[in-house]
Amino acid sequence: GKVVVTISMQLQDVIDADKNKPINNKKGNLLIELHDTGIGIDPGYIKHAWQSYSQGDMSMTKAQDGTGLGLSICKSLVEINGGEIKAESQLGKG
Repeated sequence: GKVVVTISMQLQDVIDADKNKPINNKKGNLLIELHDTGIGIDPGYIKHAWQSYSQGDMSMTKAQDGTGLGLSICKSLVEINGGEIKAESQLGKG
């Protein structure tokens, strides 16, 4: 298997609210994408994946020794810093 992490910056012009025109500043959003070829997550489970101690099919996660805290911690850290986090997956495809 493999894990690929891509980090990029999405720049936007800052608009002066009073004059409705761009200012000579840029606002940036950091985009971090992670693609892996792991066991994957059932798409119907993803909405629950962000909850602490939540795991999918225990027969699969037991082999991975997961605690169910990783995504919950990531979500908290991202949101504390004003960001958002999303996941897409297919069971068996990572």
